[in-house]
This record gives sequence, structure tokens and C-alpha cells, in this order.
Amino acid sequence: MDYAYEIDCVVEEHLRGVRRLQQEYEDMRQGLSGHGGAEVLAAVEQARAEYAEQERLAAEEKERLEVEARAEQERMATEAREQREAIARSIAARKAQDVVMPIDDEGDEESEYYRRKSWLI
Repeated sequence: MDYAYEIDCVVEEHLRGVRRLQQEYEDMRQGLSGHGGAEVLAAVEQARAEYAEQERLAAEEKERLEVEARAEQERMATEAREQREAIARSIAARKAQDVVMPIDDEGDEESEYYRRKSWLI
């Protein structure tokens, strides 16, 4: 799920609605200013207040989506880091089981037996 794209879509839709409603509001206001329609102006003001509430709710929804997107990214980063650490531990454990015996020329009779130059005794 691409939260950034979803957020951009919500914001664009919101901005289109804002522009449309502002234009309608201005058109109504200009049309009613000469006729003295106080009741109509009051209804317009109430609609404007309702729209402001919707705008506030849309902003809260956008913020919530952004927080969710950040939390998802952090979760994925943590999961990836834990996986890398587990792989590193696994590699280290495998390397720790690779035992290499040091070869020294002195004191090891068994190694002398296998390192002799001639097998003809």
C-alpha cells in the first residue's frame, strides 16, 4: 500500500473541493449583497462553518495517514535491520565452526608423520 500516493490523492481532492466551494461562496455573496437576503447570508455562513469543520477533519485524516505511513516505514526498517542482524549472526556462527588447526614444525609427532618427505620406510 502506497500511503504517499493515497495522501496526495486525498489532498488534491480536498483542494479541488475548497476551490469549488470558495467560488460558490463568493458567487452567492456577490449575488445576495445587493438584495439584503440576511437569512440566505446566515445559511451561507452556517454552510461555511460546516465546511471549515470538514476541512479540519480532512486535515486530521491526512495527518493520521502520514503517521501510519511513517510507522509502517519504521516497522519495515526495523524488520529489515533484524533480518540483516540474524544473517550476520548466522554467518558468524558458521565461521566459528570452521576450526583450523595451526601447523607448527615442532613437537607434534602426528603432524611429523604426515609431513615426512618419503613414505618409504
